[in-house]
Amino acid sequence: MTGQWGGTVKGERGGGRGAGARADAWREDGQLKLRETPMIFMYHGVADVADDPNQLCVSPGRFAEQMAWLARRGLRGVGIATLVEAMRAGRQRGLVGLTFDDGYTNVLETALPVLRRHGFSATAYIISDRLGGTNEWDEGPSWQLMTGDQVRELAAAGIEIGSHAATHMRLAGAGPAQLTAEVSESRATLTALLGTEIRGFAYPYGSMDAAARRAVRDAGYDYACAVEASLPEIGLMALPRIYIGQQDDATRMAAKRLLYRSRIALRSRPGGRPPQSTPAETR
Repeated sequence: MTGQWGGTVKGERGGGRGAGARADAWREDGQLKLRETPMIFMYHGVADVADDPNQLCVSPGRFAEQMAWLARRGLRGVGIATLVEAMRAGRQRGLVGLTFDDGYTNVLETALPVLRRHGFSATAYIISDRLGGTNEWDEGPSWQLMTGDQVRELAAAGIEIGSHAATHMRLAGAGPAQLTAEVSESRATLTALLGTEIRGFAYPYGSMDAAARRAVRDAGYDYACAVEASLPEIGLMALPRIYIGQQDDATRMAAKRLLYRSRIALRSRPGGRPPQSTPAETR
């Protein structure tokens, strides 16, 4: 099978012509049905912090518990490029996407050893023009972002590197020149840094519109992660994610696993009540 999103794929699960036709269709138009939407966790930092008004950090102990919870259930954390490839081949069962936005140094120092312990991988979305800087776009404590050398170290450890735009600006409503600078140029910068193709993008603040999604696709990315996405938007250019925070113990993790598609459907219902969001979900 061939399509816009990849080359020939063998061993498609489902067997019937209907399943194969649907697989071809989502490769061509990039759209996904609700039942096809994968489970993707969204993290920012992993650290013990005294002040976290935006609920960006999970403590090292809680993060270790959450990864152990996945492992006990026979689930494997992977980067999003790996997850998308598995979806193309119909082999995504048992995989959970793990993502880290912004590129904090504690992802390298604290999260990576836990991921390695379980044989997991993940994707880290890096802000290309803020390497070695801090999260100055946030109101709250200042946290250190990885340098270029640290990003290379993370990539060498098997973590996929994606773009989180150039400066972390909201992309919904941005003009063509801004979209080029934030989307296309960030990809070029990170490609030059790593010497490898950057396949994934994550919208800062989860802010996107049709023009932003088109800019991401036209820049050559294979996929993009959103936060919230309505049913018509869900696809390779807007993969919804589940916020995971410090409060997410085993009971809450189980509930999120069970209900994440229902939450998307509720968000998309005309006149429906949008879900409550934490500050981190709009970061």
